[in-house]
Amino acid sequence: MRTLLVYIAFLCAALTATNAAAVDFSFDGYGDLRLVAPSNEVSYLDGGLGKLRYGSEDESPGVHVSELALQARAQFTGELSSVVVLRSDPDHGLAADILEGYVRYRPVSTSNWRWSVKAGAFFPAISLENTEVGWTSYWTLTPSAINSWIGDELRTIGGEARLEWRSEARSFSVTGALFGFNDPAGVIMAHRGWTLDDRPAGLLEHTREPDAIAIFFGEPIPYQSQLFAEIDHKVGWYAQASWDETGLGHVDVTRYDNRGRYNAEMNEQYAWETTFWSGGLRTGYDEFTLMAQGLSGYTAVEPFEDFEIETTFKAVYALIGWEHQEWRLAARADIFQTRTETPFGPSATSEDGHAFTLAATWLPEEWLRLTGEFISVNSRRPQRAIVELSPSQTDNQFQFAARFYL
Repeated sequence: MRTLLVYIAFLCAALTATNAAAVDFSFDGYGDLRLVAPSNEVSYLDGGLGKLRYGSEDESPGVHVSELALQARAQFTGELSSVVVLRSDPDHGLAADILEGYVRYRPVSTSNWRWSVKAGAFFPAISLENTEVGWTSYWTLTPSAINSWIGDELRTIGGEARLEWRSEARSFSVTGALFGFNDPAGVIMAHRGWTLDDRPAGLLEHTREPDAIAIFFGEPIPYQSQLFAEIDHKVGWYAQASWDETGLGHVDVTRYDNRGRYNAEMNEQYAWETTFWSGGLRTGYDEFTLMAQGLSGYTAVEPFEDFEIETTFKAVYALIGWEHQEWRLAARADIFQTRTETPFGPSATSEDGHAFTLAATWLPEEWLRLTGEFISVNSRRPQRAIVELSPSQTDNQFQFAARFYL
């Protein structure tokens, strides 16, 4: 995976050197400062089973520099461009990490048809929420459980092609991708379950798994996984069809399959077979927007011969947003579930839960976004008993964020 990113950087540098005077560079980014009243359950980022980004046993409010993000774009010609997105999280992970890095080719269209291709490392085209720089949400600080998981475990490291037909009233598109270097995807869903967080995994970091998993397997704490790794040397794929109708909205359906060979192992890390269906809807009227998405799939691993562990997972959310001039208000409801089966029967890592999110955003200047957000997550996960917690927990988190844009 790192070799692929080096190739992309080399290509961009070569194109720049070929005609540096013609290259158009642009930069976007932000710094995010937050006042947080955290949940009383230890966050997943610190090895806990808390469902939210911030959590501590003493619930002490605090100020955090949540992240610094920079997106650099180079437009080599009207058809060829490249994008690199970097992120720094002072509280967790590396001092600087890569979220995306890719090259895109989109010829100028002179008909109703348009096509494009891109190659590198990028988020799959599944989220309707995360449309802003740094893969952030337009309406809330924290995306839904579905899109939190996509940011946590999935990255397309390969190539994607898109074909679109357009008219004045509607458009239809099909997208397909081939990828590798994401074989462990599914391990976090199985071991940690659903979370609601706005911190997608960096391409170079190692993701911490719950301390309860480390205790169960007798592993040292912290117990970590490298999610963006190639283990079984098989190519994964996804395909999407989407339709947009003026005055009605957007609908899409996606099929995703990493084609993981779930008994493959390398450096004590296993490939997981992970596949799912996703469907999204966005519509609106006047100042209101309605979005909904559902996702259902499974992930499986076979760490020993004839010992298969399978986790089925599903979630759905609905969001309603209102926007007027510099104000945005949003409310969202999430429902999520996992079921894990082993040769010995159901596992303690199965869970059921739901969440409610309220967010209010004010944009007094182009360079400043102020957002207050409250999330309440109720979940039942028997795995908590391993670390002497009640299986049922309610995690509440309030954040006030000042986001400063370049």
